[in-house]
Amino acid sequence: MLINSASPVDKPETEQMVVIHQALRREFTLLPALVAAVSDNDAVRARPIGEHLALVLDMLHGHHEAEDELLWPLLRQRVPLCKELIDVMEQQHQVVADAIHAIQASLPAWTAHGSAADRDRIGAALRGLNAALTEHLDLEEQEILPLLHEHVTVPEWLAPQHHAVEHGPKSLSGRLTIAGLVLEDATPPQRAWFMSVLPPPARVLWRLVGARRYAAHVREVRAVAGR
Repeated sequence: MLINSASPVDKPETEQMVVIHQALRREFTLLPALVAAVSDNDAVRARPIGEHLALVLDMLHGHHEAEDELLWPLLRQRVPLCKELIDVMEQQHQVVADAIHAIQASLPAWTAHGSAADRDRIGAALRGLNAALTEHLDLEEQEILPLLHEHVTVPEWLAPQHHAVEHGPKSLSGRLTIAGLVLEDATPPQRAWFMSVLPPPARVLWRLVGARRYAAHVREVRAVAGR
């Protein structure tokens, strides 16, 4: 588990959220170029990228939904002076949600047929989403995480993680991909924390087949990204 030696053991280790943020930052930085590189009507190439994009959008939506439902109300109640900051968080979530909806409106058709018109609409919305998300995550890490560390309990902090498990992908491949997204750039302490919150069967499955399947998935999706 991620441990800050200066933090009391009865307070949540909010740096854990940075592990999720870095996965989202990486994916939404890469995706605009991946989408733009697909030729008109190239459904073979559009399909894996579109399916990956849909999964990452769901991951982002679930992350924000858990914050809206489980964390922001606690801060409003316990830190009245941060009301305006939480208002900004919610406004930024709405901007991100609008971009997600815009992408999702064109994504099924593009994934199926690969048309340039759908590709370009998705690309424009992705660039806007990436800019809005970067601004939001920067502010959250600078201003919100210290407040959460001081004003929520460990069980309250863990509730969004339980939400992610409950509302995340139902398929095995989707769950393994989400695990891979989080683990890809994780430091050893971050990796140790993430593996510790997985059920024991999931940890075994990741070691046996998950890491290999994720590597193959990344090669297919990022074939033109040089990663």
